Amino acid sequence: MEPIKIAIAGQQNVGKTTLIRTLTKSNIGEVEDRAGVTTEAEHCYFKDMQATFIDTPGFQRAGEMVMYFRDPEKFLEINPNFESDNADDFKAIQAVKESDVVVYVADLADVPKPAHQSEVLLVRQNHQKVVAVLNQYQQTVRATNEAKVKQRINQWETLFKERGIPLISFDAHWDNPVKVEKIYEIIFQILDDQQKLRFKEGLNLFKKRQADIRQEACKFLAEFIEDCRKEASYTIQKSDFNEERVQNDIVRKINGNFAYFTYCVTDLYKIAAENPTTSKDELLLKMRPKAHWGNRIGIGGGAAAILGGVTALISGILGAGIGGLLTGGVGAIPVGLAWAQIGGTIGGAIGSLGIFSDHGDTVTIEIDIEQLKTLLIKGVAIIWGLSNTGYGREKKLSSDEARQLEEQIWRIQEAFKGIDLGKSNTSTIREYCEQILDKLEKESY
Repeated sequence: MEPIKIAIAGQQNVGKTTLIRTLTKSNIGEVEDRAGVTTEAEHCYFKDMQATFIDTPGFQRAGEMVMYFRDPEKFLEINPNFESDNADDFKAIQAVKESDVVVYVADLADVPKPAHQSEVLLVRQNHQKVVAVLNQYQQTVRATNEAKVKQRINQWETLFKERGIPLISFDAHWDNPVKVEKIYEIIFQILDDQQKLRFKEGLNLFKKRQADIRQEACKFLAEFIEDCRKEASYTIQKSDFNEERVQNDIVRKINGNFAYFTYCVTDLYKIAAENPTTSKDELLLKMRPKAHWGNRIGIGGGAAAILGGVTALISGILGAGIGGLLTGGVGAIPVGLAWAQIGGTIGGAIGSLGIFSDHGDTVTIEIDIEQLKTLLIKGVAIIWGLSNTGYGREKKLSSDEARQLEEQIWRIQEAFKGIDLGKSNTSTIREYCEQILDKLEKESY
């Protein structure tokens, strides 16, 4: 069966390629903060989704293109070099004509201008199934205010309503994942019956793949929590007990496990974005060989090296707060110092990482359950960021927004029936993490 062809059209630098990345959770295409990056109509086929996204060059002279299509021969008599001088516009329109549905993208930072009106008319002249996406919603709200943005949306709504085009406001860099579902729903509604069946089947396969990947990520997180619980809990002779040495040992073990979790989950989503049509099992085979750390904890500088490789990526997704969590905020530093910083981040003094119980001749050390809960929240935030932000968009949450995300996750997990992180197995912890993520994706952020 032929895949559904979805053309993404609009002016230069409004986020067309970025929108495709958001909709497909991939890093296809080239994204830069300059105009005219896409110069060819790039066809991106997604097997599971049974859809081909066509990334088009940005419109530059839409008003003249409208006049051209009204009477090409007469127009070329006056402008004989028009077709050769405006090759990008013609490539974009050809892609529009070849598609089953067109998504017209506009930047909410702009007010509707005559050029936009010409573009919408041009697209409508060449296709009847059109959806409009107003991009940069969150970013524009932060730069102005909600009242001004609402007024601007009303202006755009008037333009699209005149042409019978459904509209959704969005932010392809970071927005509620439910809005992605809304975009797909609008596309679905304007397809014909046969196309709807194909597209629905493809979307179901796509969603299953994403769910499988997220389940694997939550499994990594559950294993991290269980490893911390086991490896940072033990009994020693009282004569051998030294609180500072024991705390440093706990720090070293948790640091190694956190580095391992971060490495694995980052690698998983990175490879998933690079291979958007590959199954979860195949992705796991493609994951890079893990560093041999000797039971994951005898890592020394190895953890700093691994952390250094993923910190930039995690910081780019969740802001400087997470970057500081991974490195202590000062780049590649000794592991102990890094976790001394993390200890402060996740719950006060380093001494709160362990709980000591005196049993006559022995002392039992256990990691504090509240610290395990905090680590789980950090892990969920990382998974959510990786699964919903994608790669190569070069946008990140501010420190305040990253903090709001963590606070939101805290509220969600507090509302659930809690689990005992000190005793629960990996399956229970994994399911608990998935419940939090399900709830998080349904809430507005």
